[in-house]
Amino acid sequence: MARLEEISTETMTEEQREVYSKTRPGQTGTVHGPAGPWQRSPQMYERLGWMIPFMRDHSEIPGKTREFAILLTVILWNSMYPFKRHHAAAIKNGVEQDLIDALEIGERPLFKDPNDETIYDFCVELREKQFVSNETYDKALDFLGEKGLVEFVGLIGLYTSIAFTVNVFEVPVID
Repeated sequence: MARLEEISTETMTEEQREVYSKTRPGQTGTVHGPAGPWQRSPQMYERLGWMIPFMRDHSEIPGKTREFAILLTVILWNSMYPFKRHHAAAIKNGVEQDLIDALEIGERPLFKDPNDETIYDFCVELREKQFVSNETYDKALDFLGEKGLVEFVGLIGLYTSIAFTVNVFEVPVID
């Protein structure tokens, strides 16, 4: 059960509705996912809300890498809401089902693509050690380039925030 009551477009304050209409144009009804808790702070939500479409539509991070990193980041925080929500996007962007299955059961995947292994090692090392070694950094830099790596670290941070939000506020998983 969620720790906060559901919020909907019908129960939002004027400020919340204004921000929601900017970040989720045309959507009405109950607000799901991290947007529900974030709506309690409309200005924060507006800023975080813009990061999601930026990362999806304008980042230099390849779609497969982005979706694999999202799944990996949120599963490292045991956050099933975003894991389930991104499953279809991961498949659509070329993440193999066996990689997703391994993440879901907490196992290191068997990698066919060395770039996937680079992303995995970077995310896991950052989560476990709170930094990355020069070797891990250099591999990620070679794969993503400077701008891509900066955006990649931003993506990990964004989805860590999403994982924290849905975990702390016990946002229910929706199939």
